[in-house]
Amino acid sequence: MAENRKSAKQTAARKAAREQAAQRAAEFRRRQEQLEELAVEYFVAVDAVAGIEAGAEERIAAIRAETEQQVEASRAEAAAIIGQMLDTKVTRDEVAERLGLPVREVKRPKRDMTTSTAERPDESPAVDDSARADAYDDDAAA
Repeated sequence: MAENRKSAKQTAARKAAREQAAQRAAEFRRRQEQLEELAVEYFVAVDAVAGIEAGAEERIAAIRAETEQQVEASRAEAAAIIGQMLDTKVTRDEVAERLGLPVREVKRPKRDMTTSTAERPDESPAVDDSARADAYDDDAAA
């Protein structure tokens, strides 16, 4: 009989130990699922940061390009004004003094090569003789 009691106690102890192990395993699985879900949220947030930074870089590049265009336009306008001042037969020294610039920065703006001859009546149109030269070479070879 003592053996029956011992075995009944062992069975009860084993059953209690099994229940405790199952509870701990369930708690462990619950924490693992929670940690896995938190990791997923972390990776989503990190990907969002990368997307935000990429978008910001694109906007920065666009702003820099726009700024460069505006700066170039303003520089061209300033150079044209210096040219107009020089067109009034004022010396470079006087223009430099009026504008507070070193004389080396007072230059006549370069003429735009793409400007048509209608806008520059003082110059004759350029003639392309290459077609006539090719025709001459063909006649000489024949």
